[in-house]
Formats: sequence, structure tokens, C-alpha cells
Amino acid sequence: MYNILKKPDNILTHERNNGINFIGAPLFWELGYKGQETVVAIIDTGCDITHEELKDNIIGVFNFTSDDNCDANIVNDYTGHGTHVAGIIGARNKKRLIGIAPKTKLLILKAIGSKNISTSENLINAIEYAISWKGPNGEKVDIINMSLGTKENNEKLREVIDEAIDNNIFITVASGNSGDGQESTDEILYPGYYKEVIQIGSVGISLKPTFFSNTNQNIDFLSLGENVYSTYPEDQYKSFSGTSMATPQITGVISLILSYFKNENLIISQESIYQYLIKHSIKLDNSGIRTQGNGVVKL
Repeated sequence: MYNILKKPDNILTHERNNGINFIGAPLFWELGYKGQETVVAIIDTGCDITHEELKDNIIGVFNFTSDDNCDANIVNDYTGHGTHVAGIIGARNKKRLIGIAPKTKLLILKAIGSKNISTSENLINAIEYAISWKGPNGEKVDIINMSLGTKENNEKLREVIDEAIDNNIFITVASGNSGDGQESTDEILYPGYYKEVIQIGSVGISLKPTFFSNTNQNIDFLSLGENVYSTYPEDQYKSFSGTSMATPQITGVISLILSYFKNENLIISQESIYQYLIKHSIKLDNSGIRTQGNGVVKL
């Protein structure tokens, strides 16, 4: 069973951090790159698609769960998790500065129901849908964000992820919130642990790795995962912590980079974008590769 990641304990939530300045998004905005011409598929608990900061960026929806009588067109978010993730990636920033890529389009794929769990079948079907999806003007999915995980390996899941990557879709996945603060011990969740995906851990504003963030040899990057302020159902806003919040930070960054690459007619490949991220990351002196991977992304 797949589920949204366990909420970390002992993290204050009255603070209001966002990844916009932390990650350096305004540098891209000033050049005119805000995620336009990109589509992000968010596989999560659904989304409040009428939220004031999100409604203009929703390009499509599909419900894979049994919620709302299995109606494929209803993606109500009963936990707030998916709405929060969506805002970090692509809130329009009309009233609050939240979204890293405020002009990206969001494809909402609800694979996790009201009880915060999902089947492997739902997750696989959602990824397959993202691969084959075409927008009203022929748009295709550029990035899949998955702030979820399970301890169970699944070969079919890995196969469909490989298919997505073969279609040059970038996949970002949360590492998980079961860390014990010790780099010597591994905490492994799938699909984040697959080498083919971009696995994201959490760091605080002070650039100190977050104690709850999973560590393992396949961590790729870190981003802000403490007290991240974002959208919440019914036009609300809340701060949450977790690698679920750090992951969409990187998804938003990739959207900005893709806007830049597309405008400049640069070669877009898994390798070219990954290398760009590496070149714009900083290594933390007090942490090894199992904690930070290639470091903290800073544009």
C-alpha cells in the first residue's frame, strides 16, 4: 500500500517559509521564465481545483480512487496534502508568494483516497495516464511529482517509471520522513529509492539536514522541507513540514529550467537537466552523500 508520508513530529508550524527565495526562483522570473510551456502531473490526494491560487493553472484531472463514487472527474482533496504540494509547485502568486513556477500547468491525478492510502494499481495507472495524456493544445506531461512512498518494492511500478523516463518525463519523489538523524542507517521507500527517479530529502532554512529526512545512497538533492507555507483546501493556507514539501520545490525548479531550455532551444534530456541541477547545488560540509546526495539546489 502506498500512502502520503508520515507527518514528522517536533516541527513548529507557525512559521511561514517558502522555497521561492530559498531556491532562487526570482532569478528565473526576472528573465521571463516562470514555468510556462510545461506541465506537471501531481500524483497525490487530489486538489482543491477551485482554490484562488491554483484554479487558473489546472489543465486536467483524473480520479483513480474510490472516493466520490469513483467519479473520474472529481478530485476532491480530503486531507489537504495534494493541495499543499500543488501550491508549492504552481500557485499563481496572486495574493501570496508560494509557487515556484507560477505559470506551469498542473495535471491533478488523484491516486490516494480520503484514508491516505493507495494501491499499487492506482499508482501505476496514474503514471501510465500521465505518460499518454495529451492536453487541449497537444501538451504533454514534462514532470511527475510523487510525494508518497511505501516499503514494498514493485517491479511493475519500476517498469512504468522506466517507460515515463524513456518518454523524457522527469520524476521527482520524496525520500520519506522516517529518518533517525543518523547517516549510517538507511531508510528506504519506493519509488524514491529507484535510481531512475530524482529522490529528494529535506533541509531547513539554516541549511542543516532535517532530522526526519530519510537517508540512503540514492538521495539526489535536498530542498526546503521545514514549515513550508502553501495552499490548503477552501482558499486557506497552512505550513507543513516533510520531504513531501521539499520534493515539489525541486519539481518547480525543473519546470523553470525546462521553460528556459525550451525558449533557448537547448537539448532537453534526463542527463542535461540533471547536470544543470548539480551545477546549481551546494554541498553541505557536515553531511555525506547518503544524507544530501548532490547537495541543496540553489539557482
